[in-house]
Amino acid sequence: MNSAATRRSQTSTGMVFYTRGDGRPLVLLHGWCLNRKLWLYAEEALAGEFRVVTPDLPGFGQSDYLAGPYSLGRYGDEVKVLLVEAGLQDAVLVGFAFGAAVALECAATAPDVRAVVAIGVPGASCSPYTRMPRAMRRDWPDFARKSARALFHTPQSEATLQWLESMFASAPLPVALETVKVLASYEPEKTVARVKAPILFLHAEQDTVAPKALGQVCAETAPNGRLEVLPDCGHLIVLDQKDAFHERLRSFLRTV
Repeated sequence: MNSAATRRSQTSTGMVFYTRGDGRPLVLLHGWCLNRKLWLYAEEALAGEFRVVTPDLPGFGQSDYLAGPYSLGRYGDEVKVLLVEAGLQDAVLVGFAFGAAVALECAATAPDVRAVVAIGVPGASCSPYTRMPRAMRRDWPDFARKSARALFHTPQSEATLQWLESMFASAPLPVALETVKVLASYEPEKTVARVKAPILFLHAEQDTVAPKALGQVCAETAPNGRLEVLPDCGHLIVLDQKDAFHERLRSFLRTV
């Protein structure tokens, strides 16, 4: 397939995903209340070297019609179905935040996963997930606006902020509430201990959502984990410092 061509597909369970490029498969898993469009820069940067696969996780994006349960176990199983049905042997899973939790859940039981890049892996002890539903129910569009603007450390254009805000706001509120409940009880250490594949934990120096200390604990707990920290960067690493993120990702992939 030509690296410029993008193909839309769907798993037997109904999850929509897009494929672009050739080579080793990279499966990019978006964060909470986002969708595959989060990866537009990564897809463009990496499709010339890799087979980039970007799903919309159930409940979000073009998979928003899929019903629950929206548990990490279900999401991990959905990604395993994708790996099998799309023939993605030796795949590297790259997940941001909630997507990192999904990637780790999948890799803990999927033998064909070659490696994991867990970006800003979340933990219930680090963020006020239990307090968020009240604000979400009171004014979901305003919550989406504030969320979009809280994820950066470096200045962004108003257009980028509005684009990210619209992505947040497009997530169905019932799905957002169910999945934030999952995050409110999630601690990654037990899961990472079961992942035998190499894991790069990538955190940002100025991240207040998923602090680097949590990444350090995860890297020490994983059988084959390591931590890298991006300076001058907020939680949304894949956009806040996208060029540095692409370079760190390429560097890690050369080692696996």
